[in-house]
Amino acid sequence: MQRFVRGFKKGPELPISSDYDDEFKPKRPRRSTSNMVRRSFLVAGMLIFLGFVIYMVVGGQGNLRNQRNQGSPRSQRSQKSQRAQKNQGYQGYQGDSTLYKAQSEKSSGSSDFPAIQSGLTEMASDSDPMPDTVHYFDMKNYEGSAVDKSNDQRVLLLIPLRNGEKVLPLMFRNMMNMTYNHDLVDVAFLVSDCSKGDKTLETLSKYTKALQQQTLLPLLEKKHKRVVGSGVFGSSDMYEKYLPEDYKERVRKAFSPPYHDQYAKPFHNIEIFQKDFGQVIGQGFSDRHDVKIQGIRRKLMGRARNWLLSAALKPYHSWVYWRDADIETSPGDILQFMMKFAGDFDVVVPNVWRPLPTFLGNEQPYDLNSWIESDAAISLAHSLDEDDVIVEGYAEYPTWRAHLAYIRDPQGNPDEIVDLDGVGGVSILAKAQVFRNGANFPAFTFMNHAETEAFGKMVKRMGFRVGGLPHYTIWHIYEPSQDDLQEISKLERKKRRFGSSK
Repeated sequence: MQRFVRGFKKGPELPISSDYDDEFKPKRPRRSTSNMVRRSFLVAGMLIFLGFVIYMVVGGQGNLRNQRNQGSPRSQRSQKSQRAQKNQGYQGYQGDSTLYKAQSEKSSGSSDFPAIQSGLTEMASDSDPMPDTVHYFDMKNYEGSAVDKSNDQRVLLLIPLRNGEKVLPLMFRNMMNMTYNHDLVDVAFLVSDCSKGDKTLETLSKYTKALQQQTLLPLLEKKHKRVVGSGVFGSSDMYEKYLPEDYKERVRKAFSPPYHDQYAKPFHNIEIFQKDFGQVIGQGFSDRHDVKIQGIRRKLMGRARNWLLSAALKPYHSWVYWRDADIETSPGDILQFMMKFAGDFDVVVPNVWRPLPTFLGNEQPYDLNSWIESDAAISLAHSLDEDDVIVEGYAEYPTWRAHLAYIRDPQGNPDEIVDLDGVGGVSILAKAQVFRNGANFPAFTFMNHAETEAFGKMVKRMGFRVGGLPHYTIWHIYEPSQDDLQEISKLERKKRRFGSSK
């Protein structure tokens, strides 16, 4: 004890009272050593005997069961089934994220590893086959190429969702309209940061189950007839009355029969992930597109995209197709069409426009995040702090870039493609090897950009090539801003008062 108080001045010792009697000190009872030893041996013996009894009861029954089932076809099938379930991926809950898997009956029995068998055949003989828990992938078979008649390239379709309950019928219609072989497409959804009371996850699960059971089409048609048949427009969809008639006719034809032979077929595999990332910015048009929150919002979106990609990408995927849920119309052959450019480009995006009410000009470019770099933008980036994020399409950031959207000619050649430096996230087709080589959607400031635009910058720096299709257009839904809604309200009041919208 003295070594711990070395250096301190020792104080005077406390006096001991003369009245203190040793007889009042607590005395420790004496124990017999022989009694303690006997008691210890007795306890140890009882524990050993109890353990032996448990082992005989539990272990004996297990051994007896194994002896009865040994060589049983049912037992062997059960073991193989358990291994197959493990090979299929995640099951149940994964930490703070939830997974729901739905497979078609046709694909549930097929191999998730289409090119494994040929590789394993070269590595093992019939007399000494590889166990079914060992999988071999020759990654040069999954580099992504232009499709041909013998196409067997697996595509991973990734769709992030937040408060998307309203657009789910439209999203599934566009998925079903894809003419690419559905049995070669795996789908992964990420549901995150939904508002209280939102039913995105429940509705998504319902529609996914119906899709894989091939009962979704009549379900959606019934819902559409109920909505359209009412003929009543509420405050949330009043704007539809003011959209161009020719555009509404194109939308109607896009989802009317006759359908192609893949339309109602299930996809090979569907996964639903649920995980929140702390996104608190509203989902209204004005909220999402406010310049003051763009940097924060896009970095959080980058985190969500990277999480979904890392959870869903498998070794056998050749392509990754990112797609927003709120696309209104898109050519059914969009995957095959963009894959045509695989010989020269690693990432391809289409042009994205949206309709407008007639009093606003009928249509306008939507995605301004696909662009060609400019000297003015490079100079602007040099003048900013390294953590500042340039937000394209806002007057606060005069980049003077050439936007893919503004290069569009409605009569132009859809096969024309241009090199891009930044890309938007509405529709991105990328070779899976781009991500396997380390590319991602930066959730931080990368070269003064974030998320998809930073992805374009990163991919270019890594030596990959990014292309855009200026005359191949998909259409995003129209979301009215607060100013648009106020103008529509004025027109409606005028119509009720004078019987005309003019």
